[in-house]
Amino acid sequence: MRIDLGSGINKFKDCIGIDRIRYEMTDIVHDYNLPIPLKNDTVDFIMCSHSLQYVDNLILVMKDIYRICRHKAIVCIVAPYAHASVHMVNPQFKQQFNEHSPKYWTTYPGRMEDDSELSLYPSVAFPVEEDLSQNRIDFRMLKMEFFYFPAYHGLYNEVELGLLRQSQFNVAHQIMYHLLVVKEPMPEAEIAGLQGTVRLEEPDYVMEQRIRTTEKEEQEQSFNLDHFRSLSSGEEESLNKSVEEKPPILKKSSKGGKPKSSRTKTRAKSNRKTSLGKKKVGTKR
Repeated sequence: MRIDLGSGINKFKDCIGIDRIRYEMTDIVHDYNLPIPLKNDTVDFIMCSHSLQYVDNLILVMKDIYRICRHKAIVCIVAPYAHASVHMVNPQFKQQFNEHSPKYWTTYPGRMEDDSELSLYPSVAFPVEEDLSQNRIDFRMLKMEFFYFPAYHGLYNEVELGLLRQSQFNVAHQIMYHLLVVKEPMPEAEIAGLQGTVRLEEPDYVMEQRIRTTEKEEQEQSFNLDHFRSLSSGEEESLNKSVEEKPPILKKSSKGGKPKSSRTKTRAKSNRKTSLGKKKVGTKR
């Protein structure tokens, strides 16, 4: 079984649409703050596209998603990235999402972050206290992707982007997780193998966003020293010639004054002639 939780007006393909509002494509009208009306271990895929930021209690909803999923089910979550000012002031958003969120969706003690993440704590999961009981959940990360504001397209590598988006606002605007539901013991090698082989489905608009970003990066040149145009051989020769031009030759004054250039001397002669002319005009009666 495949479900789209919070399907809205664009239900994901081949899914049962569950939403609190009855849209044209809604199959089950249900408030997913309440237990989802499906049996345990019956779902193979869940799409949550910009829906979980509206729930009252994210951990309770994640527990219910875990309940209805089978072992090795895939959950795709697309959500607003927390460190964007437009999301921080939205009064309808009750939950926030960033690169650290998945640590709270598992009790697995293994590594849950990469080298670009800033953390004050060891790289382990952070289960909520009540998750340590029999109601534990275990979502393992298969893939996490960030979507950036246009100003950051093509300018930085992944490590630089990771540090930027965690140290300042308005770098990324959207985040997407692909999670693996683990209900039976699984070696890490098997999970790592799934990361490169399993088909990770995503909403159509995500692919469109990625294509638009790639096209824009190809059209624009980054403001980087590597992109400055180099001088042609003709321009370089002209530049060298202008640098090598000698300054005016300085000639010493006959009266022992300061050295004067040939241009200065010519200008001085001209000024004397003009002055003499004025004197003659003034003495004529």
